[in-house]
Amino acid sequence: MFGKPRHSSDKHPKASSNNPADRPPPPEPTLPREHKVLATYEQLGRTLVATVTVQALSGPDAEDLTTEVRRWLDNPDAETPARHIVFDLQNVQYMDSGCIGIMVELLNAIQESKGRIALVNTGHNVEYLFKLTRLNRLFPICRDVMKAIEVVERAA
Repeated sequence: MFGKPRHSSDKHPKASSNNPADRPPPPEPTLPREHKVLATYEQLGRTLVATVTVQALSGPDAEDLTTEVRRWLDNPDAETPARHIVFDLQNVQYMDSGCIGIMVELLNAIQESKGRIALVNTGHNVEYLFKLTRLNRLFPICRDVMKAIEVVERAA
């Protein structure tokens, strides 16, 4: 506004340099996430028992866990495919809302084939979270694995 108006010819041309030191560094390559062992699995009758081995279960880990569980449920080589899931959460100290959402999605998927999910050995924080959100109505919380198996198979 003040001073002499600039014309496009007045702009300083950008210096182009072939010197590699003047170029910005290339972006960092994205490495695939390291695969962690999230759970151990055992099938008892029509129930898959998944003992979660990590202390904190959130977002990406929860997605990976449900992917592993779905592989077990969709195993065409199994004599009797698992219908129900018992999550043994004895090692889990923390669970975020993303994990809860993924578990609800998994429950909706297995309910189509009359399956159920129960939780066992929940820590105080995890149990409180399920009770606070009233999701303990959808995910029965049991004290031991055999009781949880009884609960999911009886309700089917």
